[in-house]
Order: sequence, then structure tokens, then C-alpha cells
Amino acid sequence: MVVWGSLFLASFVEYVFPPFPGDTLVVAGAALVVAGGLPLAPAAAAVTLGAVVGGVVDLEVGRKLAASGWIERQAPHRREDLERIVGWFERHGAMALAANRFAPGIRGLFFVAAGAAGVRRGPAIGWASVSALAWNALLIGLGAWLGQSVGALSTVVARWNVAVGVALALGAAVLVVRAVRRRTT
Repeated sequence: MVVWGSLFLASFVEYVFPPFPGDTLVVAGAALVVAGGLPLAPAAAAVTLGAVVGGVVDLEVGRKLAASGWIERQAPHRREDLERIVGWFERHGAMALAANRFAPGIRGLFFVAAGAAGVRRGPAIGWASVSALAWNALLIGLGAWLGQSVGALSTVVARWNVAVGVALALGAAVLVVRAVRRRTT
């Protein structure tokens, strides 16, 4: 249960606090799920639900910001720009929400803008679900592939660690030789 809750939380928090690396955690979580022999379906459900709930929270934030007049107070001289954004969302909102998951870092802003533009909850949740299912299928698939390749990855990482260690040792040796030569001259 902790695994599924953690995956839900990673996906949710990424919408509410955009710099959060939710996608990375989803891939890593899926890899661990597969490596641990757990089923992928609950992982996929958890991250999809987390994304949808996060999108709905952002949608409501956008609604509240618009209703309170906060947006207009922040940029009174940009009223035309705001009206243009609202108009764009009225025409293309479904497409934007369907594609939002594929825009890491700014995906939550799509829902804030949709809420401010007055996009209805039902369609917003529907498009959030479609987008989350598609994107999370890619992330879960990548994580599953990595999870099945843990042995090979361990070998690669071990070899990489040896290579980095040798490079650092050689670099340190060069610095020591240079320091000794400077002192003797």
C-alpha cells in the first residue's frame, strides 16, 4: 500500500508543485515494482489517479483566481492578453488538456489556465484522464523495462563506477606529481 500511495503522491505533487520530479519517481517506482515482483496495474492506477486529482486541484485554483479577480489585479494592463488566452482555451482547451501530460514542468499551468477560462470540470477531468493514461503508459513501460533489466543495469553501473574511480585516481595522481615537481623546482 505504501508503494501505491507513494506513486500517487509523486504524480499528484508534480501538478501542484511543478518543479517536483514526479516523472522520474514514476519511472523509478515502476522499475522497483517490477524488480520486486509486484503487479504493474495498481502502479498505473495510482499514478494516473494522482495526475487527475492534481489536475483537478489546479483547475480549481484557476477558478478561484479568476473568480477573486486576482489575475486581473496582477496584470491590469494585460487584459487583452488574458482575454486572448481565455478565447484560445474556449476554442482549443480540449486539445491542450489532452496534451498537457506531455509538457513536463508546465503541465499544471494548463489546468490553472483552463480553470481561469471556465472550462467545465467534466471535460477537464476526461481529458486529464486521457492524457495521464497515455503519458503514464509510457513512463510505466519504461520503468518496467528498467525493472526487468536490473541485473544488466547493475553491471553497467558497476563498470561505470570503476571507470570513474580510475579516472579520479589518475587525476589525483597527476595533481600529486605536479605538486611534488613544483616543490622540488
